[in-house]
Amino acid sequence: MIKRIAPFTITIALALGASAPLAHADVTRDPRWAPTALHVNTGVEILGGADVSSVAWRTHVGLSVAWGRPRLRPSIGFGGTFGLGALHVADPRSLSGRVSLGYYEVGPEVRVGLRWVDGGIVDPQVFVSYAYLRTDLDERLMLDAVEGVGGGRGKRASLGVNWAQQMGEAAARTGRGNGWNWTAVLLPQQLEVTWERSCGSDRYGVTLSYGI
Repeated sequence: MIKRIAPFTITIALALGASAPLAHADVTRDPRWAPTALHVNTGVEILGGADVSSVAWRTHVGLSVAWGRPRLRPSIGFGGTFGLGALHVADPRSLSGRVSLGYYEVGPEVRVGLRWVDGGIVDPQVFVSYAYLRTDLDERLMLDAVEGVGGGRGKRASLGVNWAQQMGEAAARTGRGNGWNWTAVLLPQQLEVTWERSCGSDRYGVTLSYGI
């Protein structure tokens, strides 16, 4: 899994390095820019681990505050996350060798990151997040337990990047000589490399979301 995460981490590090000169520049504040930003996005989370995988619909809602005057500004945010999905677990009793169990989870989330401030109400950002989860599993487990599945608490951590601003600007240019810009609205605006410990297992993967 480390080999999968490393290229993405290196990409983020290079982006931050390229932006270092901007971090020392004093930029003029755009009247539309505010230190407090709303984060609302939803999408698909695909995770896997030893003999287990999960696919869930993941939603984040929160607020963050950035400070300072450079173009690259640190931020901290708080909010909540909600997931609704299916857990696929190896089970020799099943004819297919696997069983699917529903689950949902909800909990508070903290986010620390960097925002590229260039005017407007939405800014590109990179961040790390951590959430403490309360998990409810499929009621069938009360009658027939599955080995390795259980627990009512969990944790979730991610390294993410959101480029909603660029996608929105590309969509706004549609009809101005570039007919391909409309495809921007079809692509996810946020990518997270995700680790989660819940439902009795550790799982790793990605989350693709739409929103700011």
